[in-house]
Amino acid sequence: MQNWLNYHHLLYFKVIAETGSLAKASEILRVGQSALSMQLKLLEDRLEQPLFERKQKKLVLTEAGQLALDYARQIFSLGNEMLDTLSDGKEATVTRIQIGIEEGVPHYGATELLKHALDIPGTAPAVTHGAAESLVQDLVEHRLDLLLLLEPPHVKDKSILFQRRVLHAPLYAVAAPSFAHLKKGFPLSLGNQPALLQSPLSRPRHEVERFFHEQSIPLNMVLETDENILLKNLAAAGKGITFLTEGSVSHWVKQKELIVLGALPVSLELWLVGPKRKMLNPVAQKLLKEFSLD
Repeated sequence: MQNWLNYHHLLYFKVIAETGSLAKASEILRVGQSALSMQLKLLEDRLEQPLFERKQKKLVLTEAGQLALDYARQIFSLGNEMLDTLSDGKEATVTRIQIGIEEGVPHYGATELLKHALDIPGTAPAVTHGAAESLVQDLVEHRLDLLLLLEPPHVKDKSILFQRRVLHAPLYAVAAPSFAHLKKGFPLSLGNQPALLQSPLSRPRHEVERFFHEQSIPLNMVLETDENILLKNLAAAGKGITFLTEGSVSHWVKQKELIVLGALPVSLELWLVGPKRKMLNPVAQKLLKEFSLD
């Protein structure tokens, strides 16, 4: 007797795993929830392994489920590749990669990562933005393949993740040319000046605040945002001073819309984070090995 696998069951499992919900999977597949639940049970019986466990009314992949999802993604990716190849009469490999980028990551850092990904033939990235904690959870639960974060992830078991710092760059105080007088006496001259800051949850914001506190420099925050482009626009409009890396403001400085007042003894870091899996997305694997902004 042949050792058959029902690929309809595997597809249903894949969609349930990626959405994290029977209800959402039911909408996508247009199959009733009870029928999906039955098909999932048949697959688990066939594999002789539970693929999900319920935690706080959520479906969470077991270790076997995580491995099965890796195989399912590879299987259906190869199926799509076969269809592309046979229908076009030529080889056409498309590798999809789900990338999570933390809110507050400089646009130039995210842009360089995506440029590097697109330089890999046949790569089709899909990008999700969000808070680090949520992105890490999606990575662990196999909904994302790679993360770009402002600091190493906070997880209990660090052995399940691979992480590498791809940027370590000092922060500069930058402002419109009308603030040029603050170069004299820097950094004490920044005291009580209008400050445009990043989100209170971001690592750079913490480092800037710590520096001002240690130097007993009064910090006068007038705005906070996750969007670095807003910080640059408002600083260029003369609304205050902001703190960014050289790479993120170099164009603005060349255009003389912003000037550098001085460097702070604090840095911005960016970290590339991926899962340790038996089957890793090939594009994620290549980026984890090669990508750097330093």
